[in-house]
Amino acid sequence: MTDEYENVAKQVGTSPAAIERRVVLILDQNEGAWTTAGFTTEQKGSRAIRIAARQMITEKRKIASSGCVELTGCFVTSPPYKDWAKMAYKKLSATLATLDPSGIDSLVSTGTLVTYTPSDSGFTRKANPSLMAKKAFESGIDETFVHTLPKGTVEHELLGISYYIVADNNMPKYPSGDDNYRYGMPRPESEPERTCLFLGSLDGGEVRIHEIKFSGDEAIAQQPTYVPGVIAVKAGKDNAKTGNARSWTRKGVSIFNEDPEAASVLPSAPFELKDGKPAGFIVDIVGEDKLLSSFNDILPYYDAHRDDEDWWTQWIGLEGEVSHIDTLDNGASTLIVGDLEDFAAPSIEVRIPAEQSHLLDFSVGSTILVLGAVWKTNDGEPRMSVYGWYVTAGIAPAETDVEGWDA
Repeated sequence: MTDEYENVAKQVGTSPAAIERRVVLILDQNEGAWTTAGFTTEQKGSRAIRIAARQMITEKRKIASSGCVELTGCFVTSPPYKDWAKMAYKKLSATLATLDPSGIDSLVSTGTLVTYTPSDSGFTRKANPSLMAKKAFESGIDETFVHTLPKGTVEHELLGISYYIVADNNMPKYPSGDDNYRYGMPRPESEPERTCLFLGSLDGGEVRIHEIKFSGDEAIAQQPTYVPGVIAVKAGKDNAKTGNARSWTRKGVSIFNEDPEAASVLPSAPFELKDGKPAGFIVDIVGEDKLLSSFNDILPYYDAHRDDEDWWTQWIGLEGEVSHIDTLDNGASTLIVGDLEDFAAPSIEVRIPAEQSHLLDFSVGSTILVLGAVWKTNDGEPRMSVYGWYVTAGIAPAETDVEGWDA
């Protein structure tokens, strides 16, 4: 099988390891159906290799025609996604409940929202006329009867009206002169976004930190951290505040593919001990002062740094021990990670999605470096939003070998 992987990899233009990983994914998804169809193990393996080759060739063609280039390295963080639109609608719904009709009309006049009040066989729409006409914004309000609600409206049950937030009320046209399709239009009720950090080389260039922004459905997917691989992106301008490179995704093209050989571009292993001191590119990126020695340090760190100017971009690391692994019905897993010395210290939960279940090649008792942002509940309890994890000393499950970073 190894020779077959090598032959196919040469045709596709990738590594045998990348082919093997894709074959494993295809078998995970289809083996049950193929077994029912009566395929032998050999037939299933050959079919999976053929499908893997076709998929990867198609992806490479998409990349070539999309204007994207390959970014090689690994994700450093994959923080929880934020749904800014959902939060905006929730906040506005609470605000509307406190306003009288004139207050709501004021928001309509200033282009914040459009309302629909049930009226006979339809609805009375209140909207800013300049937004409806796609003209330069001017304050104002206009009432119009409409028969149906447009797509994108939400119902406010308490007030008995429907409404939508205006996606953009500032810029009718882009600087290029093209129409801004969002101007005056309903803002989607959900707009998930996830910005990840990726350490790697863009099209063979220098190794540096890239900020990769995922939007929409693609933001829902949690990216695997400290797993070598390749993703196609479009290069953007550097972030003036952070100095990081910016890269943008393209739907259907920017798909991360694991490839152990991608580790060769990275400056070191993610984390290791040298002469008893932590080393590795995680330490270089996070900073040794942000690698806490105990889970009990979370709350003191929060209290000491909460007012820092860069607080919203800070994240820390903690090494702990996996005390429990809970596998859910949907194939996802939850790791319970505890302090190495203080058994009474708060634990941290690490959620691993089903599509990353193959990374669970370790068992209870393994030590793991957990990275993320710290916060506290209203009751003063310390918490961490996990951005990534890396096994520092894995204990293999029964009859399973653990492969390290350099394996």
